Amino acid sequence: MNDVVRKNEIDIVQIRGEIKLLSEKLDVIKQNDLFHIQKAVDNINRVLWAVGLLILGHMGLALKTALWS
Repeated sequence: MNDVVRKNEIDIVQIRGEIKLLSEKLDVIKQNDLFHIQKAVDNINRVLWAVGLLILGHMGLALKTALWS
């Protein structure tokens, strides 16, 4: 009976260690990887706004040319 109890205690300690390791990995993902992903999304957003403004400017020039030529 003691062998089963001892084995269960060892398994519980091992599982707790794995849970702590997973927790640390999640913290790294939250702090580091999400920051870099957010930075990349912000850069994409800036590029999309710039392209949109360029298209709007060209549409304005085309409209001006079509109306006052």
